[in-house]
Amino acid sequence: MVRVRGLDALLKSYEPIAVALSGGTDSSVLLALARRHGIRAIGISVDTGLTPPGELAAARALSERLGIQQIVIPLDMLELSAVRENRPDRCYACKRAMMEAVVAEARRQGCRTVVDGTHADDRAAIRPGMRALSELGIRSPFAECGMGKADIETLARELGVPVRPPSACLATRIPTGEAVTRECLALVAAAEALLAREIPGTIRVRCTGGNRASIEADPAYHRRLEELLGAVKELGFENVTIAAGGYREGGADSWKR
Repeated sequence: MVRVRGLDALLKSYEPIAVALSGGTDSSVLLALARRHGIRAIGISVDTGLTPPGELAAARALSERLGIQQIVIPLDMLELSAVRENRPDRCYACKRAMMEAVVAEARRQGCRTVVDGTHADDRAAIRPGMRALSELGIRSPFAECGMGKADIETLARELGVPVRPPSACLATRIPTGEAVTRECLALVAAAEALLAREIPGTIRVRCTGGNRASIEADPAYHRRLEELLGAVKELGFENVTIAAGGYREGGADSWKR
């Protein structure tokens, strides 16, 4: 409770705020908390073309339920060579471009501070885009209050915010150095959407080179996953395997470790 009170006070000190609203649990809780405490806030989302299905829809639904203005900025990330060519700095370049757009829109809307859902459990080693946040002066109230994922999920239940499985941009499914194409992104999105209808929890369809894929999901559901491999191949993959260890953080190259 002490940390939650500190979070409320921190948000009040930043108002009016713009929440970088992805549609995931963390940023959604920030927006709902602002609404509960009467903090002047808007939500700003970015449609990058790399967003997993359902994220923007979730952000829109929450904003409408809370009665808070949401602005959606279209931004084609494949126009950036670092993203399109999937360079080692792809995540940083993508986050920087996204947040520059959010900061610019926040200023146009008269907001004093941009806040995002980064929390105390996030690690820069596996989230290189975090550097862009500090460069642009974006505040991360959860991290500043020492609140981690478990704290946020507790708040989510109190605020009536759905706790969604961890998400990440679809480009994280493609190995570093292999071009990010609209066709591959669409294939991955379709495969993950198909599997999410049948298997709970975090699911990743990782491209492992060429037209092959490795699926990461809770090992408790591997038998059901085996039954679905044929349907995944019918989408366009030539070869599909199941990662024995289940979901692993670290992006598209996690399957190598």
